[in-house]
Amino acid sequence: MSDGTGIEWTDATWNVVIGCDKVSDGCTNCYAIRTAHRMQGNPNPKVREPYAGTESGGEWTGRVNLVEDRLTLPLRWKRPRRIFVNAQSDLFHDSVPDEFIAQVWGVMAWAPWHTFQILTKRHARMRSLISSREFLSMVDDAWYAAGKRYELDKRWWQSPGHPYDRWPLPNVWLGVSTENQMWADIRIPALLGTPAAVRFISAEPLLGPIDLAPWLSKNGAQRAYRHHHTTCGAGQGGCYHPPCRCDCHRLGDNLLRWVITGGESGHNARPAHLDWFRSIRDQCRSAEVAYLHKQHGEWVPESMLLHGANAPAAFLSTRGQVRPLFDGKPAAPPMARGDDMTIRRVGKHLAGRHLDGRTWDGYPEAVVAHA
Repeated sequence: MSDGTGIEWTDATWNVVIGCDKVSDGCTNCYAIRTAHRMQGNPNPKVREPYAGTESGGEWTGRVNLVEDRLTLPLRWKRPRRIFVNAQSDLFHDSVPDEFIAQVWGVMAWAPWHTFQILTKRHARMRSLISSREFLSMVDDAWYAAGKRYELDKRWWQSPGHPYDRWPLPNVWLGVSTENQMWADIRIPALLGTPAAVRFISAEPLLGPIDLAPWLSKNGAQRAYRHHHTTCGAGQGGCYHPPCRCDCHRLGDNLLRWVITGGESGHNARPAHLDWFRSIRDQCRSAEVAYLHKQHGEWVPESMLLHGANAPAAFLSTRGQVRPLFDGKPAAPPMARGDDMTIRRVGKHLAGRHLDGRTWDGYPEAVVAHA
């Protein structure tokens, strides 16, 4: 947790939950596990203690811990920031109580000058919880309790209105991880069925090509609209959340507002094909959706940079098949190159994040708070 971060698409991290477990291919080389191991080995107990996802000796257990004394941290940051919520865990993990998630929402409601970015792989729980009237009532109660406990309504800034009148909160962005086509097809519909001011996806680590056309087109928006009305209550005479803030009237709008891509980094990083990034970028540009490319990862095409003779090399197909090279020859069939690309492992920093000669740092337009 820090005010300032190396993550390219955010300004600060707010880790009120520590610990997680793996649910899909994108979790295989989880950076949070590497961070926990590193922090567990830190001799400073004040640094080591919050990372209780590891036991002594650095073995990852996945145990989830709530760090309640960090809940009010964003309220002490007066300069507006983009804040990534739970960079070391998943807020919608089964071990995180509904009441605690409501407290997080209550704090976010008290800090309208910040933008909070929440990313999850637990799409089903996110959708069912955020879409429920019971959770909205819990958030409203948590907002009121936080205001009384910390005397927030007596501070110098203007007290924001009740969450019930501003739902979904205009400063909270919700996103899902989509590392390949299978998980994009599963998680994006759940995201589009979740009330949110901004919906985004993070295709990192990108493990294969992804076709986002069904979710960026007008037809995709219409399908999401119909799907939403079967779950939010509008089909039974009205939306759960009066007044309706669930995009019910925005049939022609792109319901995905932001797409992030990135290659994998770390010791066992899997390579990503540049054409996968290019395809997603071009889809976003065509649909006028903000696009941000975070990093290539550890591997790049051999033609991009001048590499030392000792840089590990491999063949990478557009389908994602990787064949390491030894003495310039594939270690696995097919032995001929075919249409494969020769790639070399040069490290995250040398690989960089320039795609076709420039960086891509798109963000969705600011969301105007509901009147």
